[in-house]
Amino acid sequence: MSTTTRSGFSLLELIVVVMIVSLVGFLVFSSAIKQQKKVEDLNPSTLPSTFKKTFKGQGDVELFCIKKCTECSVMQEGKISAYNGGIKFGKNVEIHTLDDDNHFVQQEELGRFKDEKINFRFHLYPNGSTTQMVVVNDQGIYFLPSYFGKAKKVEDMDEAKELWIKSKYDLKDSSSFY
Repeated sequence: MSTTTRSGFSLLELIVVVMIVSLVGFLVFSSAIKQQKKVEDLNPSTLPSTFKKTFKGQGDVELFCIKKCTECSVMQEGKISAYNGGIKFGKNVEIHTLDDDNHFVQQEELGRFKDEKINFRFHLYPNGSTTQMVVVNDQGIYFLPSYFGKAKKVEDMDEAKELWIKSKYDLKDSSSFY
């Protein structure tokens, strides 16, 4: 009786193992790709919620735009990188804030980047609050609250002022909820 000992795998066994490993790898990587966050287009009505979702828990993050809001960048931990999502702020973007006398002031000088005037600046703070502002463009007027509530398209600047003042008082009274 002669006994033969095998010293390796047959070709069929190797092919089956490679197919199983490939299938498992495909399933793992395809589910990981599906779970990757798709960067949404930014527009005034979705900016706070989209920005909070995208950069949640990442500390102090600032979005700023140049060239009439056609080119935006993100600054995080002192590093600046191009924003790789879509930007739909419309044309003729104006930023307004309320002064101490409750009058709107258009923000003209927001700084410079790449020797270009910064047209738009939006800050997300580590506590989840954001820059409060009113954005006016060719599509309408949008009130962007600092913390509570969602961005809202309003009819006119008077409605935006009412929302601004209301949110200021809501923040003052927020300690009564704790």
